[in-house]
Amino acid sequence: MAQNDTGAQMHSTAGKVDLLHDWMYEKSHATVVWLDRRFHKSEEEPDPTPPSRFRVGLFTELDLNSSGSLRISPVADFEADVELPNLERRLKVFVSTLDPTALPGRDVLESDTTLRVGASRDFLDNWKTSAGIKTSWLPEVFFFTQWAPSYTLKDTLHVYPRVKIFWESDDHLGGQTSLSFGRWHNRWMFRQSLSTQWTQKAEKEDRRNAADPEHFLFETDSGGYSWDVTSILGYATLLLDERDYGRMVGGGDVARGAGVRVSVRGTFEETLSTRLTLFGKKPFYRDYLYLILAPEVRWELERNWNEEYVVKFGLEMLLWGDDTFR
Repeated sequence: MAQNDTGAQMHSTAGKVDLLHDWMYEKSHATVVWLDRRFHKSEEEPDPTPPSRFRVGLFTELDLNSSGSLRISPVADFEADVELPNLERRLKVFVSTLDPTALPGRDVLESDTTLRVGASRDFLDNWKTSAGIKTSWLPEVFFFTQWAPSYTLKDTLHVYPRVKIFWESDDHLGGQTSLSFGRWHNRWMFRQSLSTQWTQKAEKEDRRNAADPEHFLFETDSGGYSWDVTSILGYATLLLDERDYGRMVGGGDVARGAGVRVSVRGTFEETLSTRLTLFGKKPFYRDYLYLILAPEVRWELERNWNEEYVVKFGLEMLLWGDDTFR
């Protein structure tokens, strides 16, 4: 009798989770539809608003430092992919905490997760231009444009070059180039990215650090340039969209899988860090709630290359109006 009561209680809880998930999507997409129809002034029937995609994540990093203490760093992550066909053809509004200035190998816990709201449009093939507001304490205007084609060689090797120019009213101008490629074979994936970046903000920081006798980069001025090399070897039994392997070096398109990632970063003067990460991701509940676990070992110049142990946890929810798996 007790087992039946427990089963009924679990079923009831699961039903409430499903209802909450559906309610969150309906309310979010209804807002998108309302905004889209507000700009429809014609007497004709408005175009249907395509299904929206929202992703909500909560990530935590546990830093096990040499003193034995524990440092917890929670980070909330949000991304929305919506279309407003009645506002303007091919105009896409986005709401995201993803940092458009981050290098491909950088994870969400190391990026600027300030909420950004803007619109993007593809004016030419493989060119994407976006502009909007960065909602910091004092709102900042941002703009970036990128050229990002994709190529497939012999049906197995996917190559993604990218050139990006970005500007933010507070951090000023920057540029980035990267080359990412990946190969799939029997659910095994290998991904590699090589990136370089320059920003006016980093140039100022490098000049200041080089003049500071107490800084670990004293008398080392890199002029604002940095680089990142990231490699991933993993096994993915399930992708969110089987039709598109994607250029996500971090594995964000994986629904169920595990692997190892090696990332080396530095400037043209010094190698700054090396990181070895084991990561795993699996569905936690149905097809919209996922659990992420990633223990990591770090070696950094700033800490005299002493190893540092970190464990990353993540919980990710998808609010998609179309099928999660394709």
